[in-house]
Amino acid sequence: MPKTLNIAVIGAGTMAQAVHLPVLRRRWDRFTVTALVEHSPRRRREASEVWGVAEESRYESVADLITAVRGKKVAVDAALLSTDGLHVSDLMQLMRRGIPVLVEPPLGFSAEEIAEVVDFERMTGRHLVMMAHPQQYDDSVIALSEKIAAKDVRMIDHEVLMPASQPLFGWAHVTTSAYDLPTEVRSQRRKSLQAAVEAGAGGGATQRDRDLYVKGLLTGVAHQVAVIERAYGPVTRLVAVRHWPKGVIPGSIEILGELENGAPVRLVWHYLPFAPEYSERIEVLSARKRMDVELPAPSLGDRRSSISLREKSAGAVVTTASTATAGAAEAMWEAFHAFVDRGTRPIMGAEEARAQLLLMREVLAAIVEADGRSLEPEPEPEPEPESDSEVEMEAESEPDVELGSETQPVVEPGSESEADVPTEGEPEPEPVAEPDDAPPLEPATVTDPAPVNEPAPAGETAAAADPAPLADPAPVAEPEPVTEPVPVTDAVPLEDVSFPAHEPGIDEPGVQEPAADEPGIDEPGIDEPGISEPGTEQPGIDEPEAREPAVDEPSVEEKPTRSLPTLPTDEVDVWSLDQDSRPREGDR
Repeated sequence: MPKTLNIAVIGAGTMAQAVHLPVLRRRWDRFTVTALVEHSPRRRREASEVWGVAEESRYESVADLITAVRGKKVAVDAALLSTDGLHVSDLMQLMRRGIPVLVEPPLGFSAEEIAEVVDFERMTGRHLVMMAHPQQYDDSVIALSEKIAAKDVRMIDHEVLMPASQPLFGWAHVTTSAYDLPTEVRSQRRKSLQAAVEAGAGGGATQRDRDLYVKGLLTGVAHQVAVIERAYGPVTRLVAVRHWPKGVIPGSIEILGELENGAPVRLVWHYLPFAPEYSERIEVLSARKRMDVELPAPSLGDRRSSISLREKSAGAVVTTASTATAGAAEAMWEAFHAFVDRGTRPIMGAEEARAQLLLMREVLAAIVEADGRSLEPEPEPEPEPESDSEVEMEAESEPDVELGSETQPVVEPGSESEADVPTEGEPEPEPVAEPDDAPPLEPATVTDPAPVNEPAPAGETAAAADPAPLADPAPVAEPEPVTEPVPVTDAVPLEDVSFPAHEPGIDEPGVQEPAADEPGIDEPGIDEPGISEPGTEQPGIDEPEAREPAVDEPSVEEKPTRSLPTLPTDEVDVWSLDQDSRPREGDR
């Protein structure tokens, strides 16, 4: 006579009350419920009263149950794990005691989470986990491969229509969920579950992606994948994935994949909350046969699946139909009894559940990529080093004096350049007398002037068609101090030279920049006296010590002489200060 197993039911939720506990009560010859674990005091009390669990066999946590087992206060041969949160932590406590467990899917939310269970089974050398997919043990599903072999499959079409919970579980009078836990306990459970889902879905997943991952894939499409795997093997390749309507979670999901032998598989899962009933249909085609399977919801334990095979024989169409002898949930518990009592390997254990989760993760990634996003978190932007272009832009933002530009140079108030640039319409400023103790400077005279040896003021551009290389500047005689001003007859001080009120010429102070089409415009950057970079000295220019001229004396400025490119005489007339000649309009 088969052994009667003592079962501990962990989690008195909807699936436990609508699917598993009715089977355990019906099959009293195979199973006895010896303990019930539920963290909600209200649900633990009401469920125990409905299903006949003694008060001393009710526990708040798995840790309390393990303590009772160690103290031999309760006998437990196997356990059903159907909690509404994380499974791995409770599962590992049971496995360490060597207790086989029937686990309501999903086993975990990430491959790393399930890997802990897989590694423990490998270490012990014993399978302790069986996944609760009732349809995998349905007689009609088992008959699929018997009637049409995998090598003959042309197409597999599996469609599920999922309504709201009322058509599925309304008849079971499930005890409602009670939120009588302390606030901090509920908050901690919520955070732990959220963290596990985020780890499984990916750092780049949104909340909608995570809801689709849990409500649509792990608890919906995963069931279809398990059924096809039981009949014809796992889906090894994804061809296309589609989710619609956009923004509706979980909505409808369609997957086109391939089996190991290349046979195409089409899985369609619809969540229609206002649909009148649950519907699940499988259609398998071959070159000669067509097979249709109708599977009822596992919660409807009194209904049976049916299979219909149509084929052509002797020129006539022959239809063969059959009905399963037991419900899918009851057949699953029979298989679990064999798993615990005789060690029969389950159809889907921890290793297969991990492979299925990886497939669901791949489906989610395909849906998200179709929306132009990724499940991987976006890398944090690294600070970029300052590029050469940015350095050049900063340098360009500093004030700079360039030759050839159309803008006038900026003249600081009180500088020598300001005195050299007369403003049209303004009277020439009176010379400032030097202090009495400062010896006056003798006005400098120019003898034997070169074609152009006079230094150009700031901002002036030489108008040479073919400029020659710059010559070494001619030495400048040191000014000799005198006690009294010496009258000058042949030389005219620069300050006494008056200019006509017309546009300044090329050789005059305050010259305007030449037009772009005039000859003699060289590249910007030609170094001329008075236009040098800050902090640099111009070679060959000896400047006297700067002093303020006396009020009653004319101001004489020593300006360096530097050879510039020779200019054509037909464009500029050279005039000498020794000849007391002044530029006239006719000479220009």
